[in-house]
Amino acid sequence: MVKSQADDTLGEVIVLPEGFEDLLEFVPGWIGETAQERWDLRAAKSMDEIRYFYDRILARSNDILAYLEGCELSELKGPCLRLFQLQLALAQAAMSVELHKQPRAINSPWPHQVQIRLGPAPVY
Repeated sequence: MVKSQADDTLGEVIVLPEGFEDLLEFVPGWIGETAQERWDLRAAKSMDEIRYFYDRILARSNDILAYLEGCELSELKGPCLRLFQLQLALAQAAMSVELHKQPRAINSPWPHQVQIRLGPAPVY
């Protein structure tokens, strides 16, 4: 498991599953618990940051999905959940890179007042 140094009271915290050390730089900047949080995280970033994340995660996407295939969605916790959330964030980055060509939809105000209240996201 990839470890990160935490404060003195927690010691070392396992951040991502072993083999995904190259993605550690995206935690916590791209980790959102909900679709709303992931949308807000993307909207606040520059296009250079989004493109960098998109390129790196897309290149590892098959590895991420292969790893997560052996996990029960309802039982995702800790490192596996964070890896899953990075994969979900790829969908947000793809909206900017492939569709909008900018961090937010054209002519959309920022910060916005739109809130996703209900969606297909599993309850953790």
